[in-house]
Amino acid sequence: MKEKRTMISRFKNMGPAAIVTSAFIGPGTITTTTLAGVNYQYALLWVILFSGIALISLMRMTSRVSIVTHKEVTEATVARFQHYSLVKSGIIVVVTLTLFVTGFGFEAGNLIGGSMGLADLFSLPQWLASLILGAIAFYAVVLGTAKTLETLMSLFVAAMGIIFIFAMIAVKPDYFAVAKGFITPQIPEGALTNIIALIGTTLIGINILIHSLSSAEKWRDPAQLSEAYFDTNFNIGIGLLITAAIVITAGTVLFGTGTVVTSPIIFSQMLEPILGEYARYVGDIGIACAGLSSAIATPLILKEVVAHILGWKRDGLKSRVAGGSAVIFGTILSALGQSPVQIIVFASALSGIFLPIIAIMVMIVANSRALMGTYKNTLLQNIIGGFAILVTIVLGINSIIGFVSTILS
Repeated sequence: MKEKRTMISRFKNMGPAAIVTSAFIGPGTITTTTLAGVNYQYALLWVILFSGIALISLMRMTSRVSIVTHKEVTEATVARFQHYSLVKSGIIVVVTLTLFVTGFGFEAGNLIGGSMGLADLFSLPQWLASLILGAIAFYAVVLGTAKTLETLMSLFVAAMGIIFIFAMIAVKPDYFAVAKGFITPQIPEGALTNIIALIGTTLIGINILIHSLSSAEKWRDPAQLSEAYFDTNFNIGIGLLITAAIVITAGTVLFGTGTVVTSPIIFSQMLEPILGEYARYVGDIGIACAGLSSAIATPLILKEVVAHILGWKRDGLKSRVAGGSAVIFGTILSALGQSPVQIIVFASALSGIFLPIIAIMVMIVANSRALMGTYKNTLLQNIIGGFAILVTIVLGINSIIGFVSTILS
C-alpha cells in the first residue's frame, strides 16, 4: 500500500532543490534582475516564468532518472554507453573540466558580491568582509556534505525569500502591471541581451548535477517521486519568486531614473526612499546571504560531484582540497578587490556550452527502457524536455558568441 504523506512530512523531507536555489540566487542574479527592472520595469517578468518552467521540467526529469536508476545523471549516461569507451571517457573529462572551471570562476564573483553587502552593512573594509565570508564558506564546504548542508541551504532560501519579498511589498508596485508582465511576452528594443542573461542565471548545468546526486542519495524508491517533485516545485518556485521580487522592486523604484547598475549594492540604495535607515539592513543582509549561499553551494557542487565521478572518498582529502581550493581562490581575489574577468567569461562560456550537454544526457537516460523501465519518458515529457533542451542550446550558442566577441575585443 502506498504510504500517504502529510504536508508537514513533505516539508521535512525536502532538501536537494534548496541547494540549486541557493546556487542560482547569487550576486550575479541580483545584478541581472535589478538591471532588468531598471531598464524595462515589469516587461521581462515573463522570462523568469519561462526559464522557471524549463528548469523545473529538467530537474523533475533528473530526479526521476536518479531515483529510478539509483545513479547520478553522469553515472547513468556512462552506464547507457558502457560499450563505448571513448564516449564514456569523453563524458567524464568534459564534466570534470567544467566543474573545476565553473567552480573556480564563479566563486570569485560570489564572494566579491557577498562581501560588498557585508562590508556596507558593518562598515568593514572589503578585504576583511571577504575573509569573513571566505572562512565561513571554507568551513562549510570542507567539513560539510550535500546531505548535511541541505538544511543550511534551506535556511538561506527562507531568509532570502523573506528579505526580497518584503522589499517588493514595501515599495507598493502596480500589481496589475506586474501580472501583465508575467503573462504578456514581449521583447523591448535592446532587451535581448538582458533576456538571455535572465535565463542564464537560472539554468546552470552544474546545478543539475548536484540535484541529481542529492536526489539519488535522498530517495531510493520510485514511490518517493512525488516527494522529489514537491521539493523541486517548492524550492525552485521560491527561487523564481525571489528573482521576480528583485525585478519588481527595481522596476517600481528605479525604472525611468537612468540609474546605472554596476553592482548588487544598488539594491540596498534603491530601498532608501521607502525604508529610510532600514534600507541598508534589508538590502545588505539580502546581498550578503545571496553571496554566501552561492559561495558555499558552488564549491560544494565541485567537491561532491567530482568526488563521485572520479571515485574519490566524499569526505576524503582529495575532494576537500578540490572544494576548499575554489573557496581560497575566490577569497584571495575578492580580498584583493580583483574580479577575474577573463576567468569568469571563460567559465560562463563553458557553463553555457555544458548546459545543453547535460540536458541531452538527462533526456537520453530518461528515454532508455533498459535503465528506466516503465518510468521512461512519455510523449508529453519528451515534448516538454525537448523544449527545455532547445532553450539550453540557444543559451549555449549565445555563450560561444559572447566568449568569441570578448576575446576578439
